[in-house]
Amino acid sequence: MNLFQLVRDHWVHILVPAGFIFGCYLDRRDDEKLTAFRNKSMLFQRELRSNEEVTWK
Repeated sequence: MNLFQLVRDHWVHILVPAGFIFGCYLDRRDDEKLTAFRNKSMLFQRELRSNEEVTWK
């Protein structure tokens, strides 16, 4: 059984986990990008008090 036939028979078992891993990667990358703008939008522009945590993590 060659590689092409193996991929053709089991493409679901290959693409579904690969898509899940790629989606997790994109989600984490987007979270890292949005962290740079935390508490800098017009909605959360006020200064935080000393005992107050950030609005989202």
